[in-house]
Amino acid sequence: MEAILARAILPGDKLPSSRALAKQLKVSRNTVILAYQALVDTGYLQPRERSGYSVSYDAPVSQLSQLASNQLSVIGSNDSVIDWKSKLVQSCADIQPVQKPLNWREYPYPFIYGQVDNELFPMSEWRDCARQALGMRNFGNMVGDFGMNDDPMLVNYICSRSLPRRGIRARPEQILVTLGAQNALYLVAELIVDSGKHVVIENPAYPDLRDILRKRTSNISELPVDGGGLVLDEAVLKGSDLVFITPSHQCPTTRTMPASRRRQLLDLASQHDLLIVEDDYEFEMNFLESATPALKSLDDEGRVIYVGSLSKSVFPGLRLGYLVAPESLIAEARALRHLMLRHPPGHAQRTLAYFMALGHYDAQIRRLRRHLASRRSILQEAMDKHNLFSQTGSHFGGTSFWVNGPTWLDSRKLAAKALDRGVLIEPGDVFFNPKQPPLNYFRISYSAISSEKIEEGIARLASVIADLTPFNQR
Repeated sequence: MEAILARAILPGDKLPSSRALAKQLKVSRNTVILAYQALVDTGYLQPRERSGYSVSYDAPVSQLSQLASNQLSVIGSNDSVIDWKSKLVQSCADIQPVQKPLNWREYPYPFIYGQVDNELFPMSEWRDCARQALGMRNFGNMVGDFGMNDDPMLVNYICSRSLPRRGIRARPEQILVTLGAQNALYLVAELIVDSGKHVVIENPAYPDLRDILRKRTSNISELPVDGGGLVLDEAVLKGSDLVFITPSHQCPTTRTMPASRRRQLLDLASQHDLLIVEDDYEFEMNFLESATPALKSLDDEGRVIYVGSLSKSVFPGLRLGYLVAPESLIAEARALRHLMLRHPPGHAQRTLAYFMALGHYDAQIRRLRRHLASRRSILQEAMDKHNLFSQTGSHFGGTSFWVNGPTWLDSRKLAAKALDRGVLIEPGDVFFNPKQPPLNYFRISYSAISSEKIEEGIARLASVIADLTPFNQR
């Protein structure tokens, strides 16, 4: 029980069988059965037919977990006599990431972006692929040190299946597997950006990208986003070295850059010797219409550095992505990655390779598209019913809406109040320049919430908004 309260065992985790636990603890099996039953009666465990017991999602939380947390903080504050602030040559404590509560599954209405609904993931197929990756045929290669290399089976799949869907042709030598798309962005920034470089980003933009670049240069220009994505300002672009962009699915507004503006951007890049870093996240989530081909598919000069994510379409904890660029740049990125982490875990790479090769990845994409289309429709209808301000959503699908509230709204207060009602949303201020961000935007996602909970969740959110509305605005 203490392990559950301290979150050492998480909701949904399966417990050992009564026989196995009795043997481990050297007690009678009846003692373990009685203990399990007592935890079931008090709501800590839930029985599963023919599958033993698992931690309940409704497990009560007592002061024990708070006490444990307090004890840890006391211990942590006295673990050294060193003044570490004076020792550090650089601090990252000022970053502004999107906050996602670790226990988000405990909230009944999680409109939270980038998380996975367990009901939509083929766990048995993934386990089968993991077992194959551990089989004798693969074991020697998988458990060895890849050095500066990647799993050729995974790279070949990216070359032959993933990239052609985006209109991109690449050789294995032009691909580097990374620990997610963010690792790829970090590698590019480390290799190409320094204090003398001038970079351009979108506003609003992915906050971790902004923080990565702030560690490399203070010369950052932020161009606004309209219905066609990044607004191209030639006066700014011609004096820059790189532009970081999400053209197919702008983060976080979900806007798509039309073909004419993409062509214009490539022309400007050619005229002014500008490099482009394209983050093409969520391109697989196209259930309304076909996704626009990647910007890199139009690039005939090798100016576009392409960043792809495999975590968005499988599960976020997988932390695998890839970088596509000219071979000379990939060689440098591979060497830098080697110094940082050598290579992503071999077992994860080979498991994903089997998951793709056996058709499970494509089946998962089809499953996600079907369910996301249904959830999007329900969410849109609920938001329209409750008149929840104006919102934008990707024309081809995606997993979220970007909501623009009235100027009086503080989405941080809205998120805090909604949390008390069991509703999770993401305030939008972190996506803007931190000096003076607008507070009336927020992101609401439908990837992690079941269809039957959407209507009630939106009704609760609408109720919170009504409570926050100033008297003169009602």
